[in-house]
Amino acid sequence: MRQQGASMRWEGALERKLTWNDIWKAEPQRIKFMIQAVYDVLPSLANLHTWGKSDLPTCPLCPGRGTLEHILSSCPAALRGGRYRWRHDQVLRAVAETISTAVANNKHTRSQRTVPFVKAGEKPQAQSTAAASLLSAAPDWELRVDLGRQLKFPEYVTSTALRPDVVLTSVSSKQVLLVELTVPWEDRMEEANERKRLKYDELVEEGRKGWKARCEPIEVGCRGFAARSLCKIYTLLGITAAAKRKAIKSTTKAAERASRWIWIKRSEAWAIATGTQVGV
Repeated sequence: MRQQGASMRWEGALERKLTWNDIWKAEPQRIKFMIQAVYDVLPSLANLHTWGKSDLPTCPLCPGRGTLEHILSSCPAALRGGRYRWRHDQVLRAVAETISTAVANNKHTRSQRTVPFVKAGEKPQAQSTAAASLLSAAPDWELRVDLGRQLKFPEYVTSTALRPDVVLTSVSSKQVLLVELTVPWEDRMEEANERKRLKYDELVEEGRKGWKARCEPIEVGCRGFAARSLCKIYTLLGITAAAKRKAIKSTTKAAERASRWIWIKRSEAWAIATGTQVGV
């Protein structure tokens, strides 16, 4: 019962609804993994030991207890081997694609704006206005993403050795937005948000010397549940309604697929090649 009630303690996580269409289109093994992972009833060595089907509960890669949480988010050997970084980059790529599309749409929308003309004696018609987003404040947003650990923070804002996952800058409006992604065990999403916010506090303060700077940490749980912080950042950037639902689905699916691959390969040594794709 403790395991089955765990998802109820995921404060800050968005509900995830599976429609019949989702179930129909998904691979049966993917649905099976997702449900078993949520209720922590996958045959990890720790569970097998509890069920009397394994002599030892030890992780196959390190001396730690081989729970699902350990395998997907806490194994030091998996961390050293780059497994969690690889999954992080799979999710970051999905986030970056969404933000890149929003930046491009903002530029296109601004270029298509027209000035309505009113004939003499006529009253101007009321114009419908969408809620202003951060991107709508300027036409020159530039996106930098730390894929491949190659991001260089723009020195015209401030000098730092830190590398946020996403940096959005607008020189014309003197604004800079840092987005920092974590893919934690769902129980620890709020903790991850606070930790990343503290990590970048000093950089944000430095950036505020002449710029409007802010940092928005986001979390996507390793079992495919997004934190409310992801919804917040998409809304901030003007990604709303169906586009936001699609973006969140794409992001959470990336986390879930990568975690399933880590689970499948939990007992194997593996090498990470640049550009490796999830093989399931």
